[in-house]
Amino acid sequence: MDTPGSMEVSTPGTLPARAASALASLPLSTKLAMVCLLFGWFFTKTLVVSLGSIEHGVRFFDMSAVIADPMRLFFGIETTLQRIAFGVICLLCVFAPLAPRLTKERSAWLWYAAPFVLILVCGVTLSWRTSGEFFTAPGDAGSLTGSLVHFANDLARRGGDVINRHLTIGGGAYLALIGSLVLLFQGLSGYRRDP
Repeated sequence: MDTPGSMEVSTPGTLPARAASALASLPLSTKLAMVCLLFGWFFTKTLVVSLGSIEHGVRFFDMSAVIADPMRLFFGIETTLQRIAFGVICLLCVFAPLAPRLTKERSAWLWYAAPFVLILVCGVTLSWRTSGEFFTAPGDAGSLTGSLVHFANDLARRGGDVINRHLTIGGGAYLALIGSLVLLFQGLSGYRRDP
């Protein structure tokens, strides 16, 4: 008969404990890719506008505010609930590679693609938002109002061309892209390898 001290109790553990052991069991390349994402999205600039000696940049987790109002790229970002929610989404994507170690589903490997998909969706959405008309004429607008709206859009487009010459992609974008591509390829290879 076993004594109470020699009995092992097999408990599944709490989610934080399981996540910590899953993080410890990740390969070094996955951990480095996650660190690249973390620094690229939260601590370094993704887009930088420089006009003379003035330089303003935004980090990736600010991208939801820039997508909602592209002029925020030039005037700064306020802390809003939308920005906080997008930051949480970014954190979930950074830790998405833990999914295959927390569940035995084969499809969990596809979570490795989450950071790349988020970058792609944000890039396409920002491009779409900034390529359209900045101002729209109301449905009952007369010819004078329509002409003013057309003039304002033309002026904004010309100003946008000047800004585009001074807009650069920051180091955070490159760092995050490298990390997300590493995770994407690891996830796809894990999905193919997993029976």
